[in-house]
Amino acid sequence: MATQRERLELMRQGIIRGAIIPKLEADGFMVSSWKRPVSLEDMELREDGWVPYYTQYTTWETYKREEPLHLFFNTFYGDVYERAYRHCFVEYLLPIKSSRIPMALVGTFSRLNLKDGGHIWKHRIMVDISDPDVAITEIEKVYDELLLALIEAGLVKVVEDKERKGGR
Repeated sequence: MATQRERLELMRQGIIRGAIIPKLEADGFMVSSWKRPVSLEDMELREDGWVPYYTQYTTWETYKREEPLHLFFNTFYGDVYERAYRHCFVEYLLPIKSSRIPMALVGTFSRLNLKDGGHIWKHRIMVDISDPDVAITEIEKVYDELLLALIEAGLVKVVEDKERKGGR
């Protein structure tokens, strides 16, 4: 028998896989070969040791449209109440382990300390997934804003358009 946390995670995943991911894929997002690692943030310390928030149903798939920014739907993290399935955390991840980022980006991105040591950088928002179209608009808006911030900070080299590249 699934716990309430597991049922909520499965409901979030159903909405995400059935309505949000197909639209994101239509907008150019693809499944990434890089998977979000388990972090210390994904667990809590109790008397009997570290207990994970994630469940047996958690998927670690990430999606990307532009390097180096990856997208992860954190379906296991959040409140546990009757209508909690409507809200999902979306994480925007820089998958470069133990890297430094410019001070201008600290605060926009925070460290995600990994279970096996080191860290990666993430930005997290909570999205209401009860209206997939509104959720997609918010997800893409934040993705584009973060990518622009990475470009302005010099962490992403802007690729020349294909016409100019083909002419050389």
